[in-house]
Amino acid sequence: MPATALSRVGARMVQPGPGGSQELAAGTWQKLEALPDPRSPRGRIYPLACLVAIALCAFTAAGNDRLTAVGQWISRAGQADLARLRAPWDPIAGRYRAPDEKTIRVVLDRLDPRALARALLGPRPDSRRGGGRPSASVRGYRARRAAQRAKALARDRLRAVAVDGKTSRGACRADGTRVHLLGVAEHGGRLLDHLEVDVKHNETSHFTELLGPADLTGAVVTFDALHTVRANLDWLVTSKKAQYIAVVKRNQPLLHAQVRALPWRQVPAGSATREKGHGRAETRTLKAAHVSGLDFPHARQAIKITRWRQDTSAGRASRQTVYAVTSLTSAHATAADLARLVREQWSIEAHHHVRDLTFREDAAASRTGSGPASLATIRAAVIAAIKDAGYLHIPEGRRDHTTPAEALRLHGFD
Repeated sequence: MPATALSRVGARMVQPGPGGSQELAAGTWQKLEALPDPRSPRGRIYPLACLVAIALCAFTAAGNDRLTAVGQWISRAGQADLARLRAPWDPIAGRYRAPDEKTIRVVLDRLDPRALARALLGPRPDSRRGGGRPSASVRGYRARRAAQRAKALARDRLRAVAVDGKTSRGACRADGTRVHLLGVAEHGGRLLDHLEVDVKHNETSHFTELLGPADLTGAVVTFDALHTVRANLDWLVTSKKAQYIAVVKRNQPLLHAQVRALPWRQVPAGSATREKGHGRAETRTLKAAHVSGLDFPHARQAIKITRWRQDTSAGRASRQTVYAVTSLTSAHATAADLARLVREQWSIEAHHHVRDLTFREDAAASRTGSGPASLATIRAAVIAAIKDAGYLHIPEGRRDHTTPAEALRLHGFD
């Protein structure tokens, strides 16, 4: 038997060698090892969990936004790093084997994207091993961190998730369609799950599929007007025991006319907020009123939100009015709670913005199989790990974890 063939057989059959006895983050590895392996058992060399862990750590480093960078990252990993990644031991060469970029690319293209999302995403754990080392500039934002903690306490009192879709503009298939993902995230930006849909206007038909596995008992679900669909929101309240805040536009013409015609002048403003930043000043007021006979399942209150925005540089001013209905009563949520929940719908959009801006997801041209969805899941998992480590800005966290050892420590693989 040729030496190279013998080396491959040894890599598959021999247990990890010297230095490979370190215990890794058990919870993470258990989830990765439970992934269904799409490969044929014949000819496997690298464990599936090992390949996914390598991709996760490689995409953590600043500048690693493409699969070609994964091959460069693993070539710089030392033998101790490969041992912690559970790479196979080659008894003939006397070293741990490192996969090439093509091996990881093929696996990500063939993986079940929903299974990968369940393994890497989800609610924040109560405790976490490892973690990063926030830089001095991160530790210096004391006032902002205090404000974030106050917002987190408010979220704990009334748990909420946001639903929104995202098109990967660079992932254009041969027929001209683009990869479109429908996701759900905690208010605060942590992605919980996502799935691929055909095109944006088909998002509503995948609403129950996305939220079906989630525990939404007592949670508030927010979304844009596209998802204000009677059957879906009736299912949300009756089957999932959740609440909703539904933006109402002209895709629900009768409901929109009914809410708009309410005597809003007689309703006092329940909440008013003012903010300055990004070259503009904004004032938002919210009015909410209990209304009987709203033409929508489980709707209890009607909401009117008025936004005044002034461009501080050009001096231009604009006014926008948005209407909504909610299954929440005033006993469940105050006007200030409703204003916060509506405002924090943007948190999932902020998550999408980070993936585009920091990981250049919109420029990624990977389009075969489940590759685009798998890569989006890996990027979301990296963002969650960096936020859990205490970073306010994702680029800063990526720059702090450029070496294999630092990335392993961030994800608990040490």
